[in-house]
Amino acid sequence: MQHLSTPSVRTKNATKTALKPGVLLIIDGLGDLPVPELANKTPLEAAHTPVLDQLAANGLYGVVDPIAPGKIANTHSGTGMLIGLLPEQAEHLHRGPVEASGAGYVLAAGDVALRANFATLEQSSNGLVVSDRRAGRISSGTAELALALSNIDLGDGISTSIFPTDQHRAVLVLSGPGLSADISNTDPGDSGLPAAVAGCRGLSAAAEFTAEKINRFTQLAYQLLKEHPLNLARTKAGKFNANGIILRGAGAHFELDNAVKQHGVSAAVVSGCNTVLGLGRVFGFEAITDPRFTATVKTDLEAKISAVIDALSDYDMVFLHIKAPDLCSHDLRPLQKRDFLERMDTALKPLLNTGAVIALAADHSTDSNSGLHTADPVPSLIWQAGALDNKVEGFSFGESACYQGNMRRQTSHEFLLRVLALMGYSQSDSKSV
Repeated sequence: MQHLSTPSVRTKNATKTALKPGVLLIIDGLGDLPVPELANKTPLEAAHTPVLDQLAANGLYGVVDPIAPGKIANTHSGTGMLIGLLPEQAEHLHRGPVEASGAGYVLAAGDVALRANFATLEQSSNGLVVSDRRAGRISSGTAELALALSNIDLGDGISTSIFPTDQHRAVLVLSGPGLSADISNTDPGDSGLPAAVAGCRGLSAAAEFTAEKINRFTQLAYQLLKEHPLNLARTKAGKFNANGIILRGAGAHFELDNAVKQHGVSAAVVSGCNTVLGLGRVFGFEAITDPRFTATVKTDLEAKISAVIDALSDYDMVFLHIKAPDLCSHDLRPLQKRDFLERMDTALKPLLNTGAVIALAADHSTDSNSGLHTADPVPSLIWQAGALDNKVEGFSFGESACYQGNMRRQTSHEFLLRVLALMGYSQSDSKSV
């Protein structure tokens, strides 16, 4: 098991209100919409989840807006809010630097980092077209492909570094003089594929130089990858090529405050997702991962729960991120999402014996009908240790139940503050960590 960062641990003040440990489960893409294959229930509503049913019925449950009502969140923004990003600083959180942090890369002054996808591209008379944004969720060989793209000289002293993370995901870092992160994405997004690779544009006059370098990189990457032996083998095997790079979320080095740290709470993040590990490191939390922790349905849930329980002996609060439900929705597999949620529910049982306040929410909703993130609020709950007195008959934790829940609709930031308060923390107790 890897501990990617080790922040100092504060000493608790014995004069405080009795403190409780906390676990916040971040179930990526948990919220969903009714699906015809599930008799117009959502995957969560269709799943048999006796543990979540008990926790909600004996605690607080309702819906939470990841950022604000009507606003669509992504993994980095929605998770960032749940682990302490301050709402007034949300616009400064960019995906590229977060991914670079997760990959263990420390940005130097002047560097620009972007989230990258290995994608399947086709050449048309009008330019490059994206046929699959994730190259069929390529699961091996990306390190070899990335090696072919590192240290490309883009001219004017600008060079590239690229770091593969998990599946199709990677990080591109541009280094050199005169760079700006004020540029547009080349990733066209999931809607309306196939779609042209978007030309990078400078969003200010000073960023036009960087946009030109990005466009040059996109063309060079395609030329280098389309005849790469790995892609030739993938073609022969009938698989999607990973013959191009699409980019989004440009950013430079930044520092942010954090609500959890402001409350004097020491925290760890358990995840197999590079984005979430990067967020943990950005905020100075302990980032705990393991080869068994993946972003897929094959992730070892029992090992993740064991890691959470171990971390509670050293940290006040542990965030556990589980990615697979989101991937199921993106891939239009609602039955697989339902089945995974049932397996996850069983795996959560040991947490009930830790004495921790247990909370559950999500970074965003993902619609299994369209494969897209939506602005719908996410089902959420908070349970305090020992509160399992009520017998649950006929109650099912899910979107419909949560809209009628006993916890008012709120933002993720408000939800996190509520969890901290139930743990015994108030901001007046804050100490540096």
